[in-house]
Amino acid sequence: MEKRLLLGAAALALAAGAQAQETTWRVEFLDVFGRSYNWSPDPTPSPPVPSTLTGLVRGEDRNRDGWIDRSELSELRFGNDGISGNYATCGTWGDINNHCTLDRFTFSPDGPLGPTFEMTGRWVQIPSDRESRIISVETGEAYSYEFYRDRYGSYAWTEDTTLRVTQVSPVPEPAGGLLLAAGLAVLLGRRRQVRAG
Repeated sequence: MEKRLLLGAAALALAAGAQAQETTWRVEFLDVFGRSYNWSPDPTPSPPVPSTLTGLVRGEDRNRDGWIDRSELSELRFGNDGISGNYATCGTWGDINNHCTLDRFTFSPDGPLGPTFEMTGRWVQIPSDRESRIISVETGEAYSYEFYRDRYGSYAWTEDTTLRVTQVSPVPEPAGGLLLAAGLAVLLGRRRQVRAG
């Protein structure tokens, strides 16, 4: 009986350790050329400067191929517009005046040639006052937003643009399950010694 308990505990611990876990990463495109502006009737805004665009990816690599695709994505945020929300929910809500699209998404935090983050999407909000807020993203090309009579921003990727990916949530060690199984084995062994003695 004890042997069966020990084997069951070890199998359960190994299964728990083998499960994929949801992970969160911060993505940053460094040296993207552009700028945010407050709306002004002045037709000559200040020139663009090197900037950083940031985003957040949360997902689970269920098929363990090293990539997070759209079906494995639970949260995707990108840009510094302060309006757009979770692109992972695009297509599940909205109407003609309030909606988002995510036409393309691929992400690998540590591919053979370094990290990869690609997305094409759009976020649209037109409140009842008809003052539109439109955000467009096509990584590798351009990111822009325009809030009617409020502010706008325009950014472009250059040959100097680099991608930095930082994991911000811990990934449990697979060895944790093995440690649990070893601990159970010691306890069962100790119990057996007490019974024998």
